[in-house]
Amino acid sequence: MIKYYNVNGEIVPIEKAVINVKDLGFLRGYSVFDFFRIYKGQPVFIEDHLDRLENSSGKLGLSLPYSREAIIEKIIALAKVNELEFGGIKIILTGGYSLDGFLPTTPNFVMVASTLPTYPASYYTKGVKLMAYQYTRETPYTKTTNYLKPISLQKEIDEAEAFDVLYHDGEFISESARANFFIVNEAGTIITPDRDALRGITRKHVLGIANKHFNVEIRPVSLKEARAAKECFMTSSTKTVMPIRQVDFWRINKGIIGDTTKQIMALFKQHVEDYVTAAV
Repeated sequence: MIKYYNVNGEIVPIEKAVINVKDLGFLRGYSVFDFFRIYKGQPVFIEDHLDRLENSSGKLGLSLPYSREAIIEKIIALAKVNELEFGGIKIILTGGYSLDGFLPTTPNFVMVASTLPTYPASYYTKGVKLMAYQYTRETPYTKTTNYLKPISLQKEIDEAEAFDVLYHDGEFISESARANFFIVNEAGTIITPDRDALRGITRKHVLGIANKHFNVEIRPVSLKEARAAKECFMTSSTKTVMPIRQVDFWRINKGIIGDTTKQIMALFKQHVEDYVTAAV
């Protein structure tokens, strides 16, 4: 059970982990975050996540209050005090306590430890369904806390019996609300969109793995091409590599999970194991 968070550098019980309502993250949604897995007590791909956090905060003009080494120490300490062997930690950096309710001041820095969401085994053996939706995030390359669109769409997603949404601009696919999107075409090439999509950390490592075994392309992916794909899958820190069996009315490979997706799933699982072993 998670009992502690970290607020501005101090580990505190959850019930005392508070931020004043003057915080610009609360008032205006002016905040960024990053989330990473804790696996066997170790933060997974932490350097990549901190790179992205620095990039996101820099684009909003926010400065991290601690060095990278200090942040990693605080991550390890928070995982240890919560006895968190398998879970996740979200780092949130906000605009701070705004004097006028609009302009940023000294950022607030929060670490939230959590257990990971659990998904039915069938999501990985049979795949999931996505609901296509025309939308492009305002800041697709910055990981902000703004999830207004997918949250407001949840009723429609449920009614469509879908797992999540798949964003597109009317012609080209960008990403899912909380994951990156990949297709495998008839030639066996793995392809992922190159624009209007967050540079996912799992995406980065999957691409690195895939480049060693398959032809890989990072380029625009049209709805038409996705409909004709042999396989589709999505990647994220919580989902790892998750097969997609259907998008709206079109089924992928007759709903059968392809061999390439299965191989990427196995390779990525081993890649995480190797990373954690080397980090210990």
